[in-house]
Amino acid sequence: MPEKTRLVVGGARRAGGRCIIPIIRALAVYGEETAAVSLTPVALLVAEGENEYLTLLPGAPPETRDIAETLRDEIEREKKKCAG
Repeated sequence: MPEKTRLVVGGARRAGGRCIIPIIRALAVYGEETAAVSLTPVALLVAEGENEYLTLLPGAPPETRDIAETLRDEIEREKKKCAG
């Protein structure tokens, strides 16, 4: 069965003066007539004003920090939703 794993940006949530954006591992496994999807949070990006903090959760792939930077456009989009 072929499978595909990648990191994606989840929906931002506002908590006090902070914007919390989950980074999620999406795993899809494809069969002949079926597919299964698993979504697992691996990191939380916390934006507070101009400051950002990335907290890795247990089980996060070692390359999570590097991959999160490639998701910058999606992260910025979620930060705008959080602010508005």
